[in-house]
Amino acid sequence: MQTVSQTVPEDRRPFRFVIYALTIAMCVICYGDRAALSVGMPQIAHEFALTPGETGWVLSSFLWSYFILNLPGAILLDRFGVRVIGAAAVALWSIAMILGSLTATVPAFIATRILLGVGEAPTFALGNKVVRAWAPLHERGLMMTAFICGIPIGLACGAASSGWLIANYGWRPAFSFLGVLGLVWSVIWLLTHPRPSRNTGTTPFALISVPTLFRSSAFWGIVIAQCCANYANFLLMSWLPIIMRQTLHLGTAQSGAYTAYCYVGAAILSITAGKIGETLVRRSDLSLGGRRKVVCLYLVLASSMGFLPLCATAGTIIPLLAISMAFMAGGTGANMALLADLLVEDEILGSVTGLTLTFSNGLGILAPVMTGYLLQATGNFHGVFYITGIIILCGALAAAFLPRRPFHGRPQPDHTQ
Repeated sequence: MQTVSQTVPEDRRPFRFVIYALTIAMCVICYGDRAALSVGMPQIAHEFALTPGETGWVLSSFLWSYFILNLPGAILLDRFGVRVIGAAAVALWSIAMILGSLTATVPAFIATRILLGVGEAPTFALGNKVVRAWAPLHERGLMMTAFICGIPIGLACGAASSGWLIANYGWRPAFSFLGVLGLVWSVIWLLTHPRPSRNTGTTPFALISVPTLFRSSAFWGIVIAQCCANYANFLLMSWLPIIMRQTLHLGTAQSGAYTAYCYVGAAILSITAGKIGETLVRRSDLSLGGRRKVVCLYLVLASSMGFLPLCATAGTIIPLLAISMAFMAGGTGANMALLADLLVEDEILGSVTGLTLTFSNGLGILAPVMTGYLLQATGNFHGVFYITGIIILCGALAAAFLPRRPFHGRPQPDHTQ
């Protein structure tokens, strides 16, 4: 397996922390942009006269293009590299945020959300490629968790900042502010990330073999675990401020603040979970899927989200969500590190990650839509969280039993996996 010493010259190894920080910052901006929509959704729904069912469709609209372009975006990432594609992707979705703040109709607003999904499509694969290229083997799970930790940090910062901006100035300035922030990141990334060296040998670009991957039970174990975790992630990402607002009878700014408390707690705990996870697998054979035990354990703990209907106060809801989301981040971080552990050909890691996310985001698309219709039918979120808890447990079972050996992403002469 590739380590940082094989990818980064020894005199530049400390520089990996700068790359880590910028990659995490990209994730923070990405999910801050998504949080702005969920926090601003009550105002947007009022302005455009949307029903709860229609609100669910608007909340999921960026996922349409995000889902379709996960694999193509990751292929472009493998072809042109993280420096160029990273800067272009963040610039594109940031422009979409700014355009969204200027729209006057629902179709135009949905079009900007679709454009945002186009930009965000390769970002998760980018994080996985950066971690595998720059992180030593036993730092990989922790750094992937740190990257995923950008999700709760971004959602916390986005919920708090956009909640304040929306309460005082409206949802449009919040969108514009976050869009400008992303454009600034794009310039810094382009200037900071090293250009590919022309003096070192590189592996020729190659496409993945989908049939080869589909024959691997290890690949399917990783995919199923990611699908189940992503359902819960997209549910909370889309609806959490609204859940807070309705359950605890809060205003816009306060619901944004309470949402931020959940995500800040999750971010702090998830880093601890990532460190503990690396300690637990330090003596395991990672090439034989030793990291799957951490994925399983953390998803079981994350399924505690299913007990949320039993909570009725901020003092119980916020800690439960923070703990559940922390282990969700730890589990998905370990799962992506598990993918890097078991995939033999590192040069196609971006594409294989993109294919994995195509499946997981396909299930994730259902979460905001189903939640909208369940809310419309029942008037509460109880059934939503019971179902979500069961789905997460299914992912834990898949992680426990399937990813047990290395697998190929391209055909092999002897047709073995």
